[in-house]
Amino acid sequence: MLEGMQSWVYRVVCAAMLTAAAGSLTPPGTVRRLGQLTGSLVLLLALLSPLVSVDGEALARAMSEYHFPETRTEELGEANEALFQSLIEEESGTYISEQAAELGAACTVTVETRVQDDGYPVPWAVTITGDLDEATRQRLTRRIEAELAIPAERQTYRTEEGT
Repeated sequence: MLEGMQSWVYRVVCAAMLTAAAGSLTPPGTVRRLGQLTGSLVLLLALLSPLVSVDGEALARAMSEYHFPETRTEELGEANEALFQSLIEEESGTYISEQAAELGAACTVTVETRVQDDGYPVPWAVTITGDLDEATRQRLTRRIEAELAIPAERQTYRTEEGT
């Protein structure tokens, strides 16, 4: 950043010196006025040169950081993580319900997720509520273990009455 400023000041000073030298060496009259106009344009270009080389992405990033302070960014990150976690729970529950329907059982499913070391939520436990016979429970348990990696110990089956 400082190097860019130094370069800009150097260009402006050189343009000003060149314009002053050209103005003092030209004879009075129309030629001098044309020289002053040309020198003024060169000086103006030197002054505005940083605007030509603006990095649009860096400017957009700086503006977004200005409008969203760090605390707001953290809040948005936490909300995003919670939304992602609820989406995983919902999609996993829908998948298990579809698997149960393929086996001929109607049920409601509640999935609990846990965030792993890599930061991604994964299905951790499941509660299935509905009238499922023992054979259907066993087949569904095996499918859940194979497809979602939820072991049988973390799978809970309940009937509509609550047992």
